[in-house]
Amino acid sequence: MKRMKNLAAAFLLALPLTALPILTSTNIQAAETTKTETHTYTGNGSVKDMKKTAYHSKDANGNIYKADFMADKPTVTLTKKTTLNKYRTTWYATRKMSVHVSGNKSRTYYYITSSDKKISGWTWEGYLHKGIFKSAD
Repeated sequence: MKRMKNLAAAFLLALPLTALPILTSTNIQAAETTKTETHTYTGNGSVKDMKKTAYHSKDANGNIYKADFMADKPTVTLTKKTTLNKYRTTWYATRKMSVHVSGNKSRTYYYITSSDKKISGWTWEGYLHKGIFKSAD
């Protein structure tokens, strides 16, 4: 008799757990996947150190990239981290690299760090202008 009471109590306690998924409506949404902007280039040489130079950005479309260098090939993959227009600051370039784009064309990328040293990454030299940032720009 005691065993029957325990079985009935267990059944009554488990009933809400099994019926709950049936009674509640679940709305499952697929996770949004954002495609990360990446570029793969062949390097024209190595990364070179340069004298620390101040730059600022006037271009609203400038991007900052994370660079992944291949150990066995002269290839670099640039993955977009953020945009330059989010930060109205002076950028300091300390390294540069030249990459082969297509045909005889090449691009130079600078490794930049924000003046507060919170943001850093690679950006194309065309997005930058020499000199410190002034709020009147």
